[in-house]
Amino acid sequence: MDAPIVGTYRTVRFRAGPVDAIASDVDLLIVGMPVLSATSRIDPGACALDAALSGTLSQLRAGGLFDGRFGETMILSSPPPPVRCRSLMIVGMGEIDDLDAERLGRLAAVAMRAALRLDSCSIACLLRLLDPAATKVAQRAAARAMMAGVLTALDAYLSPGPAPDRFAGLNWTFDQPDSAADVLGTIIAQWPAAPQ
Repeated sequence: MDAPIVGTYRTVRFRAGPVDAIASDVDLLIVGMPVLSATSRIDPGACALDAALSGTLSQLRAGGLFDGRFGETMILSSPPPPVRCRSLMIVGMGEIDDLDAERLGRLAAVAMRAALRLDSCSIACLLRLLDPAATKVAQRAAARAMMAGVLTALDAYLSPGPAPDRFAGLNWTFDQPDSAADVLGTIIAQWPAAPQ
């Protein structure tokens, strides 16, 4: 992925731009899935991924192995071609009507903590508002909350010392519309100094 860098914090490079759920060659791909009753409102990237995996995500949900409850996670290692990521993390988004910027920020923090525990070096995050009619203001608020969520998780995981060498090359890409990408860099630039 050649998405532009929007900022660097604690040796983690953050990028923003389109993420192809199938072709992204990353260590960890993060995809949000709502509860089963909201199947018709799943993100297009997640739909494409499910199709590429012969309906595996739908089967996990239908079989009750992954309900899509808010904050629920499941990691699938080594998904088969044509999917190129080395691991896939599904994050439960809960009820779509309850999904707002604050809840997306909490989900982004969950995703960052998991990525750090997995020692992932390249991460693509497809968490976002699932309302196709979301305004630019709502998209920017969601981007702001998600960046704050990942930075908070990063600080908590690495506190009180500097980042370990294994995180020196970590790249995190947010799948964000252009109208929200600049917000991510602003949050990084304004973020409180990390404890040392």
